[in-house]
Amino acid sequence: MSKTIKAKCPGCGVILEVTNVNNEPQRQIQCPNCGKNLLVPFYVVKNDNEAPTELSSSPKRNEYHTQLADYKETLQMCCALTCNGMKYPLKVGANRVGRRAQTQQADVPLNTNDMYMSREHVIINVANLQGHMKADIANYKNKNATLVNGVPLKAGDSIVLHHGDRIQMGDTTVVFVIEPMAPSWQNTTM
Repeated sequence: MSKTIKAKCPGCGVILEVTNVNNEPQRQIQCPNCGKNLLVPFYVVKNDNEAPTELSSSPKRNEYHTQLADYKETLQMCCALTCNGMKYPLKVGANRVGRRAQTQQADVPLNTNDMYMSREHVIINVANLQGHMKADIANYKNKNATLVNGVPLKAGDSIVLHHGDRIQMGDTTVVFVIEPMAPSWQNTTM
């Protein structure tokens, strides 16, 4: 079964659809907009009980990765969402993100009164590969729009996230960040 994901070109920012037709761990493509060579990693799931993992190799000269950042492996990195001055950490694995409600269902409940955001709006899959954080986003149980950097996220789409990407769920915008892990990694005011 082939899987199509969306990846953002780090050279020009265009969103590209990349299909994994041969169950490859990664695929090299050339951006049709700017001509940069991209190495697009795919998540490979071993079985239903394991978190998604991703394989990658070192980039060649003049190749750009769609990876989130090139942080030194000595730093312990983590992913989070920021919204209305609050930071919401994301765990490695699947994170259901949505509006905080009395009947809580989301793993990452956002403190908002936005009724256009579902209680389980999107799912963000995070993988830690030797200190490099990778994440992708897909719609979950939402009835309202999701946009990543202004691009609509359609049913079945999966987009690789980069540091600073803006995710709009309903009328609420959150920012995806990758940063060194703080000693007390809790929901904190920024």
